[in-house]
Amino acid sequence: MHNILEVKNLNIKLLKNQKHLVRDVSFAVGKGKVLGIIGESGSGKTLTCKSMMKLLNEKVFAISGKVELMGADILGMSEKQSRNVMGKDISMIMQNPMTAFDPMMKIGRHMVDTIRAHTPLSKKQAYAMGLAALDKMNLNRAAGIMNSHPHTLSGGMLQRVMIAIALMLKPAVIIADEATTALDVNNQAIILNECQKMRDSGIGLLVITHDFGVLAKLADDVLVMKDGQIIESGTVHQVFYNPRTEYTKELLRARFLAHEVGYA
Repeated sequence: MHNILEVKNLNIKLLKNQKHLVRDVSFAVGKGKVLGIIGESGSGKTLTCKSMMKLLNEKVFAISGKVELMGADILGMSEKQSRNVMGKDISMIMQNPMTAFDPMMKIGRHMVDTIRAHTPLSKKQAYAMGLAALDKMNLNRAAGIMNSHPHTLSGGMLQRVMIAIALMLKPAVIIADEATTALDVNNQAIILNECQKMRDSGIGLLVITHDFGVLAKLADDVLVMKDGQIIESGTVHQVFYNPRTEYTKELLRARFLAHEVGYA
């Protein structure tokens, strides 16, 4: 099967002391497939994804390896080339929707600017496209949301707005970084349902989480990260029911003790 995203021997170091934060990470995401990366805070999950989106400061971090999106190496792209790709061919749903938006800009401006950066559409056309994207998220009062500042919306609504923005330009890959964290049960269900729709439409999904329950509902394959390395990988079924490492077993035990794991 053709992979739309391939990460090969990704390494991330701190420049000041050469400390390895991510070491020799490799994986692939296929069309319409969901790959989950799980691990505790500090395991390197988010750093890995931020490097793929070129969101890490090159004066602070040394990044090596390859991140190939539909055959093109993202890490080797110029700033201009990156701007053409980020948000269009690969998008990211950030961990904290409350801090992902410019508080001084209305939601409509965020959406219109994103669309016009990647298309020849006029402001009016981009605004209409933004409204349609919000409607697809079953967000009532789409026009009111477009005219709102981020702080006036709830976390669940902002998360759905962020998904709307991520989906607008029909990317090949979406990275969801702890997309259901800190949301109530109803909003979690809405977000998971939207992720399922993404996968059904052929988008490749990379889901970063510390929650096995999320992966049980969504993922095809799972990577377990610890101290910046992949220590286990396999299908969801393999990792859930036949974990090989003690670390994975501990993560699963903690999850079972909370009475929350299971296929739904």
